[in-house]
Amino acid sequence: MATPHDAAWKLLFSFPDMARDLLSGFVLPEWNEALELATLEPGSASFVSDSLRERFEDRVWRVRRHDRRLDLMVCLEFQSTVDRTMAVRVLDYSTLLYQELLRNRELRRAAKAESGGKDRKGRRRRVKPEPLPPVLPIVLYHGRKRWRAKEDVAGLCAPSGERLAPYQPSQRYFVLDVGHHTGPLPQGRNLMAALIRLAHCRDAQAVASVLEALVKELAPEQTGLLDAFLVWYEQARKQHDLPKVDLPILDDLNEGKTMPNEVMREQVARWAEQQLAPQLERSRAEGRAEGQVAFMRRLAARKFGAETAERLAGRLAEIADPERAVEVGEWLLECESGEELLDRVARLCESTANGDGAAPS
Repeated sequence: MATPHDAAWKLLFSFPDMARDLLSGFVLPEWNEALELATLEPGSASFVSDSLRERFEDRVWRVRRHDRRLDLMVCLEFQSTVDRTMAVRVLDYSTLLYQELLRNRELRRAAKAESGGKDRKGRRRRVKPEPLPPVLPIVLYHGRKRWRAKEDVAGLCAPSGERLAPYQPSQRYFVLDVGHHTGPLPQGRNLMAALIRLAHCRDAQAVASVLEALVKELAPEQTGLLDAFLVWYEQARKQHDLPKVDLPILDDLNEGKTMPNEVMREQVARWAEQQLAPQLERSRAEGRAEGQVAFMRRLAARKFGAETAERLAGRLAEIADPERAVEVGEWLLECESGEELLDRVARLCESTANGDGAAPS
């Protein structure tokens, strides 16, 4: 039975931008020049077999290849739990997809032959059969446990021996474990990478940072994609204990309500700015502190030499209070030797650690 989380995945990957960035950044980065990713178009995701058993693949995309050979069929399956028999399901989907393609081709071939007339001998013209296109099955998984299911149907079968091996089924699928992905993320704009960052967020500020970048990267007319990200995150949050996003528009989105593009973007940007404000102030304070340390280190190197400057920098890292660190700058001017300076700083660090607040004389 489909869940709200499944529906959120399907909504998100109804946008070709998501399928494009998944292929170009994670699945087939080395094929980017072989595929015309701008030609991505949705295919039928409902297949009916000859025995009238219906199967539903979550998303199917068709993409053209530069060599003008047959298109590549990309089949997406969304999982929130580990399915040990996923390889068999993928094989079943591929078989049903081919059956549907053959059925449609048979209808087209019959129509073409009917309209093509007859040859010189009065026989009906034969239409040359086309080969079947390659299929790329992809499993997008977002669950609590790591994905450890076999990725090839052959891995689920008992050893058959050398003579029987050529007659056994074999098909692999590509799996992307969104919540446990530890590999490098593509540089630059990539929506699949943004989704993975969202799945790895552990506080509201991290969520705000990702959403702020999305607002900047997406064109104004792509607000529907921003909606889909928000809906996906809200459903994922409920399943995976992700940080709560206190955005008023989420209630409207979950109820299927819409709002003007600019209103949506402004609300998300304003919320992100509010969440990131404390972090920005801390960064500025840390930046000022780092600047002070760098300045005092250069001054100490000029007055007492590089060795004293290095030892001083290590000690300054132990002083958390910026006001106490300023005192060291005054000592740099007062002290006659590097040893005297370092002795004062050592006593300052000791008194700070003991909490007595006494300044060394």
